[in-house]
Amino acid sequence: LTKSVSVCFAVVSADAVKPVSVLVGDSVTLLTGLTYIHDVIQWRSDHQNSPVAEIDRKAGLFNTSDGRFTDKLQLDCLTGSLTIRNIGTRHSGLYKADISSSKHTIHKTFNVTVRDAVKSELVTKGETVTLQTNVTEIQKDDQILWIFGEIVIAEINKAAQRFNKGRLKLNNQTGSLNITNTKTTDSGLYELKISSSRHIILRRITVTVTGE
Repeated sequence: LTKSVSVCFAVVSADAVKPVSVLVGDSVTLLTGLTYIHDVIQWRSDHQNSPVAEIDRKAGLFNTSDGRFTDKLQLDCLTGSLTIRNIGTRHSGLYKADISSSKHTIHKTFNVTVRDAVKSELVTKGETVTLQTNVTEIQKDDQILWIFGEIVIAEINKAAQRFNKGRLKLNNQTGSLNITNTKTTDSGLYELKISSSRHIILRRITVTVTGE
C-alpha cells in the first residue's frame, strides 16, 4: 500500500522597513493594511522584549502595554493598526507587527523618528505665517488636510486641491500652509492630518495673531 502525505506550508511575507517621521506631541497610527485580523497580531518595539500590544482571537486576548507607553497606545480591534498618542522622543525606534494565521505570516516594520519642534506661531497682524508639515515631498498616495474650527480649509490629494480662503497658499511639494495678510480672527488651533497607505499623523498648531 502506498501512503499519501499532504504537507501544508505557511506563506511568510515581509515588507520593507517603512520610515515614519513625526514631531513630539503628534498622534501617529501605524497601519497594517488589513481590514480584519482573523487570528493573531503582536506589536513589538525595540524598547522592550514583551509585546507592546496584541490581539489573539482564539484566546480572546486584546491587550496593550504599560511602562513607557502608559495611556499612549490604542489598538484597532478590527485591523490591528496601532496608534501612539502624544508621542515623545523616547518612543523613537523600530515597531514590528507580526500577523499570523493558519495560512500565512506577515511581518511589517516601521522605523519611527520623533523630533522636537515648535508647535505654536506668534505673528503680528498683516504679516504672513507658514504652518509647516515637516514633509520634504508629498508622495502620490498621501493626503494632506488642514482644519480650522472643524472646517477643512485646505487639502491636497491625488484627485483634489481645494482652498476655502483667498489668503491661503498651499505648498504643492510639502503641503505647508501659508496664511497671508493675517487677521486676529486667524488666531486659534489649526489641525493637520497627513494620511497615507502606511500611517496617519495628527498634529495641532496654535496660531496667535497680535494687533499692530
